[in-house]
Amino acid sequence: MDGNLKNFFDAKKALILDTKIPAIHKQKSTTPKAPKGMTEALDQDPYKRFATSVIKDKPTKKDLIEKIQSFIDSEEAKL
Repeated sequence: MDGNLKNFFDAKKALILDTKIPAIHKQKSTTPKAPKGMTEALDQDPYKRFATSVIKDKPTKKDLIEKIQSFIDSEEAKL
């Protein structure tokens, strides 16, 4: 019985060790960049352009207020 039990444990250990596959290359988790056509379409809308610039540049509160005021002035001028 001891020989059979030992063979059983060895077979189970070999089965577990054989199924493990070592990772050769780690996968990179980067976000894909938008195609150039998409960014050009966003640049046409001043509000979307403003939102993306605020997210990227992170301006100070004073600069942000000045930019919003310039948008208000430009829209009032159209009226």
